[in-house]
Amino acid sequence: MRSHRPSFLRFLICLAASGATWGLLACGDSEPETFRRLLLESAGGPCSEEMDCQGSDEVLADGTFRVDRFNNPGSPILEVHLPENELKAVRETATDSRLLETLGRGEQPCPPVTDSSVRLTLELESTSYRAQIEGCDKPGLQEVRDLIQRLRETYAH
Repeated sequence: MRSHRPSFLRFLICLAASGATWGLLACGDSEPETFRRLLLESAGGPCSEEMDCQGSDEVLADGTFRVDRFNNPGSPILEVHLPENELKAVRETATDSRLLETLGRGEQPCPPVTDSSVRLTLELESTSYRAQIEGCDKPGLQEVRDLIQRLRETYAH
């Protein structure tokens, strides 16, 4: 799922309002979109009713980091507030052009994997992506996995 980028639209409006030559100087490059939310969901199977075969990690624009641990039935969702330097790392990773290009390929950027699922949801200013990324090694995805793993190990003990 993908929608138009308003930052690029702002650039075009600025360009049209300022004239081509002056507009390029005044407007500069289009700004990266504003990060809103990153959600990494994992599920595996086969799974019996008494097992917890799902988990998720979520980072919000305000620095909220939520962890629902995989295979930990009955445990509460852990919620912490990330320091600004960590939130900056999330923003940079989430708006990396390689990741956005990979996610722009659609909901299935790689061949499907059976019996497990990792789904990435990324919400930017007005663009959102949702993709199945289990078994996918396309550019930008490993950086997201590494970042989430590091945040989980550091803040969700």
